[in-house]
Amino acid sequence: MTIELTVKPGNEFTADLRKAFEELVLLDPQVQQQGLTARIEAASYLAFLHLDGELVGTNSIKHNRKHQRTIEGHAGVLLPDAEYFGEVGYLHVAEGHRGARLGDLLVLASLAAVQGEGLFATIQSMNIGSRRLFERHGFVGVGKSWPSTKVDDQLILCIRPGK
Repeated sequence: MTIELTVKPGNEFTADLRKAFEELVLLDPQVQQQGLTARIEAASYLAFLHLDGELVGTNSIKHNRKHQRTIEGHAGVLLPDAEYFGEVGYLHVAEGHRGARLGDLLVLASLAAVQGEGLFATIQSMNIGSRRLFERHGFVGVGKSWPSTKVDDQLILCIRPGK
């Protein structure tokens, strides 16, 4: 089995790879399709995980201060720009590859990319696997939850302060 994990700024990947990233993350009903192509290209970092040449996992670090302010309002928690580099998002592992801790590789790649800077993520409250994944890597839930606009669930803000 060949494992390839690549992390670099979104605009440094080919359009074909970014399209494959988009197709995989759109399998998650929480992802907003409108404007997704531009958000992927603008990502500070994208992570692609290939097994034997097949794209099986994605992750990103997004740096959208307007969205960050919205999350602060929902959770009732401040996320100062100087303390939080951005948001971990679009973490997705293809259905047939879950349970093998591939998400850990993707999260660790994101942490390495930002070299210890603070990060945050929003996680669906009923997604226990994702919550545990982020907890394993030092993220903690803070603030109040708020209703998702995409699925019947609540969102939780999880933070990992910088070093």
